[in-house]
Amino acid sequence: MFNEGDSPKKYDDFLTVRFLLASKMRPLLLLLLSDREYDLNAFREELNKPSASILHGLKELERINLIKKNFKKYSLSSKGILCSASLKKLFRDLYIFEINRDFWLNHSIESIPKESFKNSYLLKDSVFVESDEHNLSKSFTRYLELLSNCGNMEIVLPIFLEEHLEIILENLENGDNLLLITNEEVLSSLKKSEYYDELIDFSKKGQLIIRKVDDDLKVFLTICDDFMSLSLFFKDGLFDNSCFILNEDSDGIKWARILFNNFFEKSIRAL
Repeated sequence: MFNEGDSPKKYDDFLTVRFLLASKMRPLLLLLLSDREYDLNAFREELNKPSASILHGLKELERINLIKKNFKKYSLSSKGILCSASLKKLFRDLYIFEINRDFWLNHSIESIPKESFKNSYLLKDSVFVESDEHNLSKSFTRYLELLSNCGNMEIVLPIFLEEHLEIILENLENGDNLLLITNEEVLSSLKKSEYYDELIDFSKKGQLIIRKVDDDLKVFLTICDDFMSLSLFFKDGLFDNSCFILNEDSDGIKWARILFNNFFEKSIRAL
């Protein structure tokens, strides 16, 4: 349960966390107070709850020194400020996984380092692109459209896709650059393909770098200046090209680059 070097005593404050999360009212009050001071009337208007319920929650928070009262106004204590900040991050992280719950639950995430999930709040503006029964290729078609306007590319590629490679080559011909991380299986397919000589030429021009990892890649990650996309494998090992996470915000791209750098550090130059 604990990381090496950790002691369960460091987590004694879990009692405070459990106390807060065991109630619907207490975390709401704490989060509201993280923005400004409130009196009872303001709480009542904001929460649309009876005074008795609100006062009960406030007294409980006062009892463990998370809030303080000055005349009729309530505000956070020093401890309350720290707890409310932690609560905000927790709820923000949970929200990221809840809005795309099936995506995360139905796919293998073993190739994504645990450290990346510590920054999951950066994915807050992501959208879920999915095919449907009327258009089975909707997701992949959307991805290829994005890729064709990508510019410089950083890609973690776990599978060989000819359509994908053709667009990459078009981008390279237009003067864009590619840093590609892949595995031995895909690298072998690239070498056998009709496109390998072109890839060698772009490598000699300094537009293409291919790096290889020994790990079994289960992440299809694409990063450009103005978007990132993430596709995963099903838990049975099959690649799912029917959906992906898309983020066109700078925070989402930042998250993707952190993940990309993790694979880069484990890779070696192959071309």
